[in-house]
Amino acid sequence: MNQQLNGKTTGTEPLVNSSPVPNSSTSIPTFEAYVQDRKYTRNVSPKTLLWYEDVWRSFGPYLRTDSALSVKESVREGVQALLAKGIKPVSINSWLTGVRAFALWLWNEGYLKEKPKVQLLKCEQKVIQTFTPEQSKLIIGYKGKKVSSRRAHVVACVILDCGLRISEVLTLRKESFDFNNLVIKVKGKGNKERLVPMSFELRKVVWKWSAKQEHALMFGTRNGTPMTPRNFQRDFARICKELKIAGVRCSPHTLRHTFAASYLRAGGNLFYLSKILGHTSVKTTERYLQSLNVSDFQAVHNGLSILNRGQG
Repeated sequence: MNQQLNGKTTGTEPLVNSSPVPNSSTSIPTFEAYVQDRKYTRNVSPKTLLWYEDVWRSFGPYLRTDSALSVKESVREGVQALLAKGIKPVSINSWLTGVRAFALWLWNEGYLKEKPKVQLLKCEQKVIQTFTPEQSKLIIGYKGKKVSSRRAHVVACVILDCGLRISEVLTLRKESFDFNNLVIKVKGKGNKERLVPMSFELRKVVWKWSAKQEHALMFGTRNGTPMTPRNFQRDFARICKELKIAGVRCSPHTLRHTFAASYLRAGGNLFYLSKILGHTSVKTTERYLQSLNVSDFQAVHNGLSILNRGQG
C-alpha cells in the first residue's frame, strides 16, 4: 500500500508506521512524528523531506527503538542486509546519519534512557576530482552564442569563484548581489543565510549578464521560473564538450571542488573556506586537503614563510 508523507505519495515500501515501533512498551514516537517535528521546528527543505523518505525506506523494516541496545542491534541488522544487496557503504552512511539523528532525538526527548550509538561504516577516501588550471581557464574564457550557453557559463563562473552549491546559485535573485561591496547573500541548507565574497572579475561577468535579465531570478528561465540543476548539468556538459575537456566529470560538484582546492593551494584558511562553502563543521571541509600534494603544501609554505618575506 502506498504511503504519504507531507501530502506526497511514495513507493510501495511503507515510510512510517501509524503505531509506535514494535516491541515498544511505552508510547515511543514514530519516525513520521520525528519528520513532522523537523518540518515544523527546523523548517527543513523539501529536499531534506525526500531524504527522510529514503532513510526510512532503507532502515524502516529493521529499526527498533524501544531501547538504545535495540537501536544498535537493529541498525546492525539493517546494515548487513543492505550490504548483502550490494549497496555501497557511502550510500548506507548517508541513511545512517538520518537514523542516528532520529535516535538522538528520541533520547533528547526522554524516550530512551541511554544515549544511542549509531556508527558509520568506514569508507575508502577517494581523491576529489577537480578541473586543472588549464581547463578552468578554458571554462572562464568560454564565449557562448546561445542564451542557455551564456547562462550556464555565468553560473559556472559563480561556482568557480565562490564555491556555491548549484542549488544555491540557481535561487539567487538580483538583489542577492551586492556589487558595491563585492558580496553575495546566499540562502543555504536549512534556509541559513551567509555572505560570500566575490572577485572583481566575477562582478564584471555577473553585471553584464544581469543587465539583460528582466526577471527577479538572476539565472531563471525565459519565463522567470527557476532553472533546474539537471538543465544546468546538460548545458554545462555541452560547454565542456565544445572545449574538448575530458578526463574529469563535468558537473557543478567538480566546479565547487575546484574552487575549494584552488583556495587551499593559494594558502587560504580552512576555517574561512568552511564558512564560504556553508559547511556546519570544518571536518567536512578537511576532505578537500586530499586534493593537495607535497608541492602544493610547499608552495603555500614558501608564500607564508617569514624568512622568505625577509622578516626573520
